[in-house]
Amino acid sequence: MKIVIIYGSANDQAFMQPGRDYMDKEKVAYEERVLSAHRNHAELAEYLKELNASGEKIVIVAVAGLSAALPGVVAVQTEYPVVGVPVPGGPLNGIDALLSICQVPGQVPLGTVGLHSKAGLNACMFAHRILKLAQ
Repeated sequence: MKIVIIYGSANDQAFMQPGRDYMDKEKVAYEERVLSAHRNHAELAEYLKELNASGEKIVIVAVAGLSAALPGVVAVQTEYPVVGVPVPGGPLNGIDALLSICQVPGQVPLGTVGLHSKAGLNACMFAHRILKLAQ
């Protein structure tokens, strides 16, 4: 059982530090990857295919700013629960990312956390609670 954090950009990693601190403190297994839905789509699809085939119990936290396509793209390519994390930035200070994540079309099951400095913490705590259901 683990949490997989996928970042749309390496620049988003610092934003998730409170979440990583939580997982370290709670001894939650996790791994991180930087795979943009735009720049690394084929690599992202291959990675998700590997996760799907692993049979492991996983919750995915998808972190993205600006157009924030990553969480929705991940959600349609896996059966695992996905929690989208909007990252503040750009001319709209993350509002575009938040709307992109929470306004995915029907048949794209995707959870979303708020747009604030502790969003990464909330996402990791939520993902951990989902994992606890599998114990």
